Amino acid sequence: MFAVLRRYWPALAATAVLLPHVQFFDFITDDAYISFRYAANLAEHGQLVFNLGERVEGFTNFLWTVLLAAGIKLGLGPVATSRFLGVAFGVGTLALVVRMSLRLSGQRPSAWHLVAPALLASMGAFACWCTGGLETQLFTFLSFLGFDLLLAEMSSKRGFASAAAFALAAMTRPEGLLFFGLGGFFRLLTAIGRERRFRPRRGEWAWLILFAALFVPYFAWRWRYYGWPFPNTFYVKSSGGAGTLIRGGYYLRRFAEDYGVPFFLLLALLGRPAATDQPRRDLWRLTGLVWLAFAAYVVKVGGDFMGLYRFILPVVPLGAVVVQESIRRLAQRLRPAVGRPVLAAAGAALAVAFVAGSLRVSRVAVTFIGADNGIDTPGYLKKYAEDRIPIGQWFAKNARPDDLMTVGGAGVIPYYSGIPAYDVFGLVDAHIAHDPHMSASDRPGHQKWGSDQYMLSRNPTLITHRYCLPSPCVEEQAWIPPGYQWVKAVIPGPRPTTYGFLKRRDRP
Repeated sequence: MFAVLRRYWPALAATAVLLPHVQFFDFITDDAYISFRYAANLAEHGQLVFNLGERVEGFTNFLWTVLLAAGIKLGLGPVATSRFLGVAFGVGTLALVVRMSLRLSGQRPSAWHLVAPALLASMGAFACWCTGGLETQLFTFLSFLGFDLLLAEMSSKRGFASAAAFALAAMTRPEGLLFFGLGGFFRLLTAIGRERRFRPRRGEWAWLILFAALFVPYFAWRWRYYGWPFPNTFYVKSSGGAGTLIRGGYYLRRFAEDYGVPFFLLLALLGRPAATDQPRRDLWRLTGLVWLAFAAYVVKVGGDFMGLYRFILPVVPLGAVVVQESIRRLAQRLRPAVGRPVLAAAGAALAVAFVAGSLRVSRVAVTFIGADNGIDTPGYLKKYAEDRIPIGQWFAKNARPDDLMTVGGAGVIPYYSGIPAYDVFGLVDAHIAHDPHMSASDRPGHQKWGSDQYMLSRNPTLITHRYCLPSPCVEEQAWIPPGYQWVKAVIPGPRPTTYGFLKRRDRP
């Protein structure tokens, strides 16, 4: 135990910074409740579905949802389970960062190994998505594990376990396939450039076979179970409008501005490793390839509508290690000229500036209840979900067995009400997702909008995708379809509120 503490104390120190930072956010977003409902139906009814008997893959985080279902089987609620697992995998990533640092340093512990985990722990983007209820930290952990193992395998020219990490990542989010492909492409480029070799070695064949052995059966089962090769959400999010690229570019630019990315890129350039330091040179090249490819992907899909950069987070730990090793290299080169005291003062100033800037970003993200160019702040995401919990609970108390409801957000209200539902954005409705005639926008996750004709065609008893919270209530005067009437309900709770929705007239 002493040996482990001696090697991994930087991860423990960073965890002490991370935990209060996580508590500062402490929220569950509406989208997480989609996975919670799938997990509950799997645990309680043996069906990985949103509505019992209706196979629609309205989630993109299979492994995460299965873990939540396992927690429900053990008697744990998905909200608490998601919080625990999010923090646990966040801490696990800090430990992996230290492990990579140790490998690069020949397994010699060093105070330098605190830089990368401390940088991550002080980033609002990293702390925020330890909570939220989504799979972000699980995917970040598995992706970074894959890259760490890949670099170790290439350095030692043996082993192929990284394929298993990439396969599990691909079962957690579809971008895991991209990371596996980038890892294979990097191996190919290295073999050609370094060894003039085009034929895979036995271990490289084993790497491909292991990934296929894990991922292909899962992919085949999914296709058979749901009837489509990709999740329902893929077909929604790949149909964005003409402004998608602009939104994606803005999303990337805001990340760069909030966390000083241009400055750290300059550090990485100035602190690049020596020509003889092959392990670090491999890290630089792999990180550059992954960051460039993933930046292009983020722009292509339009970024994300949730604030604090959960889409970018999976590649951030690689960058953190590069920054750490760049600063270390620069310090070694500058020490003879400027001396230790000057370097220590410069390092302290850099740390204070980054932490201060990051905490400002975190504070704005929590206290500003609104959106930045269509990107909702975590503060708004928290309020949106918490405002709808009592509404969902109220519907549960007044539900009937034959109820069917339309919803906007497919998370909180359907989860707490337990009523079969379909959403106007088509995340849990196959018809909207696949119909090219449904209206599209360029806002990520909201590219589709079910037509009034279709939303009414399923004859719902309750319509809540057109709703009315306290005034001004434009919808109440603007839209009353035939056979429906507006209902105003006073929702009890610490802050009672009035909620308006449409009810089919023949529904008591």
